[in-house]
Amino acid sequence: MTNRGKIMRTNDVQLLDGHIAYIKRGYKYLGCCNHMTPMMRRSERRQESNVRRGCTGVFRSHLNGGNEIAAINAYAIPVIRYLAMIATWPTGEVKQLDIKTLKLMTLHGRFHPKSSTCRLYVCRMEGGRGLQSVHGSIRDEEAKLKFYCQEQSTPS
Repeated sequence: MTNRGKIMRTNDVQLLDGHIAYIKRGYKYLGCCNHMTPMMRRSERRQESNVRRGCTGVFRSHLNGGNEIAAINAYAIPVIRYLAMIATWPTGEVKQLDIKTLKLMTLHGRFHPKSSTCRLYVCRMEGGRGLQSVHGSIRDEEAKLKFYCQEQSTPS
């Protein structure tokens, strides 16, 4: 049963001194559970599986190479970019997600194992394939968030 369009009420919310008490169920935004740390790890794993499932669905379609990469960049990578803003990912896990994406591409015949991985991440205008790296996109999102926070903290 979904709770769309319904107002949820809880007795655990207290707005004393600007703090909100612990909410047991949490909430979802863009399909990601936003909650305290124990559920965050579960959400990270779920989003990793969503990225793999999205990539597999794209590879099973009959798109050409450029459209496949565009579909991955449009549907799989933004899920991770959003989660990068609210969670801290260990660098090793992020690199493993990139490696899993390459393995999926190899498995479905979209990437040769001895091909250049650097060329895969170079934009199409420069002769590459244009895939966005998960590690690079998370690093980019962190830099943008840091820049935004610095801009907001400086007085005008």
